[in-house]
Amino acid sequence: MRVTTNGVIVIGVVTMMAIMVAAIAYQQFSWWVFPFGLLFLTVFAGILWVCFLDHREDRFRRASEGKFPDEPWMRNKRWRTDNMTSRSKPEFWGSLAFTLILGVFALSGIVSLQSGLPEGNYWVLLNFIPIAGALYFARSTYIAWRTWSLERHVNLISETRPAWIGSKFSAVMKVVGVRRTDQVEAWLEHLKVVRLEESDGVAFEKVVDHKLTGQTEEMSGGQIRISVDIPENIPATSWNDDEQESWWDFVIVVGLPEKKLTLRYEVPVADPALH
Repeated sequence: MRVTTNGVIVIGVVTMMAIMVAAIAYQQFSWWVFPFGLLFLTVFAGILWVCFLDHREDRFRRASEGKFPDEPWMRNKRWRTDNMTSRSKPEFWGSLAFTLILGVFALSGIVSLQSGLPEGNYWVLLNFIPIAGALYFARSTYIAWRTWSLERHVNLISETRPAWIGSKFSAVMKVVGVRRTDQVEAWLEHLKVVRLEESDGVAFEKVVDHKLTGQTEEMSGGQIRISVDIPENIPATSWNDDEQESWWDFVIVVGLPEKKLTLRYEVPVADPALH
């Protein structure tokens, strides 16, 4: 189903790109079409790139199903290695993409304000919406970049892969390039997407329904072992697309001299009764 959906999206995007290029080529030349053409071509290129990455990940997952039929955590590239990577990098690129898109609208809005207000056209005040949106995402992008750049100080190695229900999950963290840390906090939290029926339609909300506090233990060489007891009767990671989307995040808060750093690592949590 995912491959078919990606194919339909790709065909639709390529068709829209061809129509837009043809429309620009056959109409009377005007400078204003360039920023809008660049904006939509960038958006279309981004959609195609996301579809390509999703298709490649889907191929990897399907190929791994035959090799590891009873080990679904081995179908994810990030979970095949003990070196854990956080969500900061994809969050940065996603926020940057929104900032660039809204930035083009904000730039055209500023031009529209300068030309419309002197003429008494107060409808142009609506352009403050994309301007405010661009400023908001620019701030989010800066925060995501700061988190990603500070992440280089943290090396996290999983000692338990996957994490088993009814057992203990542990990972060893080492902070490099920094002489001291003010504090280290960690916990496991279970998140799921909930469908909400509202008067004006259907909405989806991400909620946290389980939070397991971690314990820290100082080791030699400036390393810290973080462990979390996982009790019985809690949900495992949803491995299949047909299941309700749910996952476990390993959240670490490190107090560095520069700034407090919060990193999220997705952790596979499996039920030993099923594997």
